[in-house]
Amino acid sequence: MNKSALRLNIKNAICSFCVPAGIYLIMEIISRVVTGAGVINNMADLKNLARTFASLFCIALALSCNLPAGRMDFSLGSQMILAVIFGGNIALSLGMGGIGTLVISIIFGVIAGFLVGVAFVKTRIIPMILGMGMALIYECISFSAFGSKGLQTFGNSKLAVLSNVTFISIVVLLVTLVMGYLFLMSPFGYNRKAIQGNQRIAMNSGINIFSNCIICYTIAGGLVAIAGIFDTVFKGNLAPVLGMDSRATVMGNMFAVMLGMTMARFSNSVVGILMAVLSIKILTLGLSKLALDNSVQTLVIYFLFLILMIYRMNESEIKAWKKKKLRIAEAKRIRAKMAEQ
Repeated sequence: MNKSALRLNIKNAICSFCVPAGIYLIMEIISRVVTGAGVINNMADLKNLARTFASLFCIALALSCNLPAGRMDFSLGSQMILAVIFGGNIALSLGMGGIGTLVISIIFGVIAGFLVGVAFVKTRIIPMILGMGMALIYECISFSAFGSKGLQTFGNSKLAVLSNVTFISIVVLLVTLVMGYLFLMSPFGYNRKAIQGNQRIAMNSGINIFSNCIICYTIAGGLVAIAGIFDTVFKGNLAPVLGMDSRATVMGNMFAVMLGMTMARFSNSVVGILMAVLSIKILTLGLSKLALDNSVQTLVIYFLFLILMIYRMNESEIKAWKKKKLRIAEAKRIRAKMAEQ
């Protein structure tokens, strides 16, 4: 690696870590000024951050499987509920512990995602419409199963490992490594990038865009199952829903995905989403330390989301304005130099 490439990598790494570090510094100062305490004060705060971070990170990665290719999957929330309710109840009935529950839930999530992918490839229905339809189906299945009780995890000592910060960190690390390989180094990842550029050209070059699509949906199903297990153990239960209420899982995590896609320019898609999720969770934890209502916290988060989307939609105009400003400055400098002569 030459020196210029090394400097670029160092610069990109610094830029990637600056966003969560900067947010933490700002929230730490505000929190200490207002409340006299920091953002993270004890092990409970660290556990809450780790558990909610793991869930949001997996959901954001799941959304990023299909979104860059123009496929908006509204069924992810229902896939998560179905996988956790079926996987959790079956694992607990078999006497399995936390790891077994996680594995069985992932299997159900993978199956649910695979079925959505196959349905999309076979029917060619618009992804958003298909996602809504599959969400309603999965919600009904989850609601009718196990006496409509969902999954109860409160006070279950067998699932204690799922609340362990070390175990959560290991899972997040494994997810990061696996998704990093799949997205960045594997043949699947190369084909996925080509499809994002132009599906027709990718298909004409010999890439099977349909199998790649099914794999994307399948991976997304497994990821939301991981997120659902950690979130359920954190809250103590998971209740089934009806009427497309599961779509809140998708819409509530769009900020993390869009911010991650923006930050990916400094590194890659996986690291970008990782840093974006960490930034949002630190911000959310800081706002909660200020004793703000949930409505106020939501308002702040979505206001920042709006600013980000405005920037992304007008990014080309902003870049053109900056280039124009530089040209004008250069022209003034040349004229001033000529006048001196």
